[in-house]
Amino acid sequence: NVVTASGLDDDEAAVEASDDETVTLTDVPSSISVIKTPSVDEIAEPGGTVTFTVVVENTSETDMLIVASLIDDIYGDLDGQGDCVLPQKLAVGETYTCSFDGEVVGNAGDTHINVVTVTAEDDDGDFIEDDDDAEVLVTDVASGISVTKTADQSAVQEPGGPVAFTVVVTNDSAVDTVTVTSLVDDVFGNLDGQGDCAVPQALAPGGSYSCIFDGDVVGEAGSEDDPHVNTVTVTGTDDDGNEVTDSDDETVDITEKPTGTIGDFLWNDTDEDGIQD
Repeated sequence: NVVTASGLDDDEAAVEASDDETVTLTDVPSSISVIKTPSVDEIAEPGGTVTFTVVVENTSETDMLIVASLIDDIYGDLDGQGDCVLPQKLAVGETYTCSFDGEVVGNAGDTHINVVTVTAEDDDGDFIEDDDDAEVLVTDVASGISVTKTADQSAVQEPGGPVAFTVVVTNDSAVDTVTVTSLVDDVFGNLDGQGDCAVPQALAPGGSYSCIFDGDVVGEAGSEDDPHVNTVTVTGTDDDGNEVTDSDDETVDITEKPTGTIGDFLWNDTDEDGIQD
């Protein structure tokens, strides 16, 4: 801007002078912020759907902003995902909020981290950006295993004899694979290699493994050996390294051997002469 001074000297002559001054308008940097939050901080393995909310704010002092992009490092361009729509025009102090769903998967102890980056253009044509991350912890779901033991007969006649025992192991876990590492019977010992029993065995969730082995049940009716009870214990580890175990027993009675006089017996065999034995 220019100022001009005009006047007359004492001889009535006109005099004039002028001068200018320049003031430059400097830019005030624009700024933007983004905050990303998950709907849950934790999710049980193996994971599932989480809703993420993104809040963008124009934190500039003077400039209007046009939000040009929202990019997630895992879920990609958010434009069109959920209710996120771009571009968005934001006045100073104004915010824009949108949400979208993303799958969070992992094993127990994993931390899912995803980062969103916002880019905007101010009314001076400068581009600015900001980013923020969200974390979701994948928590453990307890594993379980069960074993059932059955005998092919409920009783044996003294002095006893072989009984076939069936062992069924089931992975009761909802998500974890369980590896059976041992099958031990308190009477017949380590069952690995007995009958068709063999360990280790990897069982998917809900899966089962069965095997059969023979064991001698001996004793006298009414003695301390009657009834015969033996217990099998199964031990395994899940895919998080946690140990699981269970046990089950089976009972086999020992009954007396029948006795009586010769008249108590019924003979059906005859010898070669046709005479009844």
